[in-house]
Amino acid sequence: MTFKSEIFEICQQVAVEFHGWKFTSSGDFVNKALKHTDLIVSPGFVFNAEPSCSVSPVAGIKNRKIVRLYKDLFGREPFWTLSVKFQLESEKYRGAISVKRIYPQKVPFTTAHEEPNCWPDGFIVRAEALTYLRGVLTDGRRYVEKYFDLSSEESLLRNLPVSYQWMDKGIGNSGQMGSFYEESDGIVHCLAAIILGDFDFVERYRSDEFKTMTPKRVHEIDKIVSVLPELKRRFSETGSVV
Repeated sequence: MTFKSEIFEICQQVAVEFHGWKFTSSGDFVNKALKHTDLIVSPGFVFNAEPSCSVSPVAGIKNRKIVRLYKDLFGREPFWTLSVKFQLESEKYRGAISVKRIYPQKVPFTTAHEEPNCWPDGFIVRAEALTYLRGVLTDGRRYVEKYFDLSSEESLLRNLPVSYQWMDKGIGNSGQMGSFYEESDGIVHCLAAIILGDFDFVERYRSDEFKTMTPKRVHEIDKIVSVLPELKRRFSETGSVV
């Protein structure tokens, strides 16, 4: 059995402990209990040849209507609708002592100061992975519930999060507010508004009056604007754009 298979087997054990959750071959915990939206908690595995794997957990949602409309417009399917990085939410997922990598067992390291046989902070071994991954799924579920209104699909789309608080002291933004209107997240907000029958938001978002910290994806916004007449016709005739 490969190290990747061993870690995935541990993830399967974790998923069994949480009602409605499964671990998929793509490396993510997924809950499909809602008819309209998948809930996703991803450990963010990247496997290496050593063998080992790095982790960078993320939690979020995948709304089926937004995915379908996005694919109709841009010819590709987004993995997330919106997502939240754990490192922005909790001290235990950032900094020197946060878990960054999993190894089969301890191996000798030499530090930058040439100290031999050191085991870096933030590295754990396979035997500790079950407890760590159980915590990832526990916290991920909590972050999904914090940011998303899951009471109904309309409530979810009408109340998509617009901001979060930067907590990563390492990048100098701790305590400042981040925006869910940046880049691809802004496109998601435009599509959610259209699904709800609000065809004006995308043009407001496109305007200079709507400020963002990073450049907007103007090409994608203009693509949406170009098909607004057809989307309005669909909504008028059927009450839906997808």
